[in-house]
Amino acid sequence: MKYIPFLIMVSVCGKLFSQESITLNECLRLALEKNYSIKIIKNEEQKSNNNVNYSQFIPSVNATGSQRENIYSYSEEKNTSDIYAAGVVLDWTLFDGMAMFADHNKYLNMRSIGELNTKMAIENIIVSVSELYYSVIVEQSKLDAARHSLSLSNDRFNEARDKYNLGVLSGLEMQQAKIDFNADSSSFMRQKEYLKSAYISLNLAMCGDLQNTGYVNDTIALTEPLSFEILETNTLNFNTALLIAKKQMKISELDLQIARSSLYPTIKLNAGYNYNRTESVANANAFNKYHGPYWGFSVNVPLFSRLETVRKIKNSKIDSKNAAYSYEDASLQIQGDLAQLYNTYENNLKIVDFENESANVAYENLDAALEKYKIGSLSGIEFREFQRSYIDAVNRKLSAIYQAKVSELSLLLISGGIRVQ
Repeated sequence: MKYIPFLIMVSVCGKLFSQESITLNECLRLALEKNYSIKIIKNEEQKSNNNVNYSQFIPSVNATGSQRENIYSYSEEKNTSDIYAAGVVLDWTLFDGMAMFADHNKYLNMRSIGELNTKMAIENIIVSVSELYYSVIVEQSKLDAARHSLSLSNDRFNEARDKYNLGVLSGLEMQQAKIDFNADSSSFMRQKEYLKSAYISLNLAMCGDLQNTGYVNDTIALTEPLSFEILETNTLNFNTALLIAKKQMKISELDLQIARSSLYPTIKLNAGYNYNRTESVANANAFNKYHGPYWGFSVNVPLFSRLETVRKIKNSKIDSKNAAYSYEDASLQIQGDLAQLYNTYENNLKIVDFENESANVAYENLDAALEKYKIGSLSGIEFREFQRSYIDAVNRKLSAIYQAKVSELSLLLISGGIRVQ
């Protein structure tokens, strides 16, 4: 059984809340465009990109220049001479025990880690904003249910008041209807507060105007049930934290190669061009001058480094083993998290089925109770119980759907199913 990845297209967007209603993808796009933590981690990624170059393989070239005046005594006479020197020096490492290649590969892996860190941050933002978006939908649906209940209580109070004025209903029933109407009015106002708070949290995540409301007009749709076997395979292959741990393990192996390179000789090419001129103040016609190119090779063979190289190699081996252990431990922990999340997910799906059925029955019962109440075969207190049952059933249904969606998002996150392009 396949599942559909949670795919978000990130692109440049227009003004915040420029449309009457905004979809989840648009909210995510705004959040990713404006989020400061994403901007910071992208800058860190750029630093990793800057570190990847070919400086290890190319020579260094330096220009030098100097002027020196010497004062010396000869036959009790003091004389001076001026020495002028200039040159261009090329220094090129041809072989260093393959350290330059290991160092370059290390920076490549560090760049990959930077990209994965950015991906992880974006994934977390997507899940966080999605949960806030769905929370707004839940609170809006609860407000709709509270509004419906308030409307019923208002009709009930008006009818009780009219019947009381006609003398066919006691004042006690009218007062109870008023109490229930006031209670529903308070619940409605409280639910409006919850909805406004949900919008504020969503606006904050998008770095937008905190007072904007009413732009979410959507429902929560669950995907087809996710397969544990596919999730497990995808988790081992695409989980971002595991991919980072793999890169870190590779870097430890490269550090060991760099440490071992100190056991090998270093071969360098040295070349350049020198110019030297010496003038004597005592004899203006006396000067020496020479200039010209030069080149040659130098070899540095390590014979004894006070056991420093051996120490570095031993410690690099330990670091490499620890990196492998860290990867295995992370893999085990993530597989455990996956199993726990899937267990919760399956249970939430079952609860959604139960609560959907309960909410439908509660609505039908409320409709039937309303008809009985209108014809006088049902008391106000009994009708009130049907009202409460309806509100409770709706709230449980909405909570179940929300929790199932959060579980679904968590499974997609841990299995690498949240993709950003």
